[in-house]
Amino acid sequence: MSTATDRLSQAALRRHHIGVKTKGLRYRGDLYVFRYNAGHYDVFLNNARVMSLNTSNVQEAIQLFKQQA
Repeated sequence: MSTATDRLSQAALRRHHIGVKTKGLRYRGDLYVFRYNAGHYDVFLNNARVMSLNTSNVQEAIQLFKQQA
């Protein structure tokens, strides 16, 4: 995932008052990205969606991910 492009797209969305919640997590040598999407968090690895977690709290999403991984 290109962080420069991702930051640019986040800035564009913020201009339109649309919030983007993302959080990166290094887990077992890989970088997972948690992205909030319509009431749930999607987990991405190398731009591919790995799973979807039904929670609106990022810390809870990380805990659920670690339990399922």
